[in-house]
Amino acid sequence: MSRNPITNLSQLLLSLNPFEFATLAYIIGVLLSDGLNANEQASLGNFYNLLGEVIQTIGAQAQNLNSAPSNQNTSMEDTIQSLKGKIGNIEEIINKFKSI
Repeated sequence: MSRNPITNLSQLLLSLNPFEFATLAYIIGVLLSDGLNANEQASLGNFYNLLGEVIQTIGAQAQNLNSAPSNQNTSMEDTIQSLKGKIGNIEEIINKFKSI
């Protein structure tokens, strides 16, 4: 196990079955909100939501990079030309919307 206590806690949480996992989250949520006013609860809740979103974003990007085909044969010039073409398409769409 890692020396980082947060990583150790994460590994412990991931070892729980789904019912234990959900129950522990409920208990922690109730304990953390006790004694806080509504604004403090909302602020802390938003903080934990953001924390979860960051973890999900990191995981999603890691999956994306692991599953993406390797395009090492594509040169930088090819990539630039492809992007220029896409920009031209976007400009064309914008101009069509402007003429409506």
